[in-house]
Amino acid sequence: MDNINVRFAPSPTGYLHVGGLRTALYNYLFAKQNNGNLILRIEDTDQSRKVDGAISNLVESLNKCGIIFDKGPERYDKNDLFIQSNRLHLYHDAVELLLDDGYAYICLDDNFQKYRDKIFSKEELVNKEYHVRLKIPNNELSFDDDIRGKINFDLSLINDPVILKTDGFPTYHLANVVDDHDMHISHVIRGEEWLPSTPIHVLLYQYFNWELPVFIHLPLLLNPDKSKLSKRQGHVAVDDFLNDGYLADALINFIALLGWNPKTNDELFSIDQLINQFNINNVQKAGAVFDIDKLNWMNAQYLKNTEVSQLLPIAKKIFINNNFIIKDESDLVSIVEFGKSRCNTIKDIVQLANPFFQDLTYNPDYLSLLADSKSKAIYLILIEKIEGLQLVSESDIKLIISDIGNKMNLKGKDLFFPIRLAIWGDVHGPDIGLIIKILEKEKSLERLHRALNYGK
Repeated sequence: MDNINVRFAPSPTGYLHVGGLRTALYNYLFAKQNNGNLILRIEDTDQSRKVDGAISNLVESLNKCGIIFDKGPERYDKNDLFIQSNRLHLYHDAVELLLDDGYAYICLDDNFQKYRDKIFSKEELVNKEYHVRLKIPNNELSFDDDIRGKINFDLSLINDPVILKTDGFPTYHLANVVDDHDMHISHVIRGEEWLPSTPIHVLLYQYFNWELPVFIHLPLLLNPDKSKLSKRQGHVAVDDFLNDGYLADALINFIALLGWNPKTNDELFSIDQLINQFNINNVQKAGAVFDIDKLNWMNAQYLKNTEVSQLLPIAKKIFINNNFIIKDESDLVSIVEFGKSRCNTIKDIVQLANPFFQDLTYNPDYLSLLADSKSKAIYLILIEKIEGLQLVSESDIKLIISDIGNKMNLKGKDLFFPIRLAIWGDVHGPDIGLIIKILEKEKSLERLHRALNYGK
């Protein structure tokens, strides 16, 4: 096969799983490296599980992560030939070939063995409900996998599978093989969970006398306890990670390393670097553990090194989703600038900013500072000065605090800790001028009065 064609073929049953993202990514990297085509095919033959809007959601999630397809659905309607439900005529033709050659048979019920050698005329099937099964021979079959080497299967352990259902739709086995052949797929790169189905697929290729693609089955993604990755252990949907403020570039970087060894000590890769360095031959057989701590660390590196202007649209959306409304965009810029070097995710920045929006809770380690006489004196002067302001600005607050320091001969933490504790709840946090500007005059005074009256 001279031309490289690979595909990502999800079912429209809901969200994009991180395992699906890795499969799409590895196919994307392989296609880019080999000047090939990446095809998106929607496998919707199980109509009972189809979710409205799932196709658009899948494409949007993949696009957010920088995975763009060379071919695939555009309109998501009955004319789209990258959607299996629009290709039924191809599967029916394939079934007819298998029936004619004696490789498949018609069943009127689930007691399939009694129909194995029976041939029905068209007249006998009028007004009859039936399905079609593939004949599995009683021998061994072997095929090569680029990661796992030669694999042998005892076909006697497999029952004859259904390939065409009573509703006229094919099962995964038939549609998958017919489409891969029709779309000239050269390499089938998919998850290890499809390995047990591969003997049926190889047999179909043999029955049709079609050339086999190269099979590459990727290792499972695992929970830390080595069980298969599942949502009971945390997020598994790509959109959940993005909505929590994980950056798409960081997620792609992390996902790329789940099963692939770059053979270097480097851990941070841009998508262009992944295209240059990814090698399908360095993908491991063993399952890869989804380590959320590693993802958090990696995302923190990306946050630190990303310009605030690039983070702002994401941050704005996440703040709004958490019912935090910041009126002045320059304030949001300051909050993100403060938090991006201190947090793992943008949602962590939102949580860091909680004192702006929620009732204040004091750090119990510093309660004695609230009752200190010097702190009370600072609060009295600061309240008086802020009450005299028409509008609160960071520059005015800085001048006021500087003046208090000069009058009381205080500086550093002796001056700043009491003020920040009163208005932020902790001695560490954003710049005091920024806090008071965002809180605005009324709320700042309310918090200073509360601190002044603490212990009375």
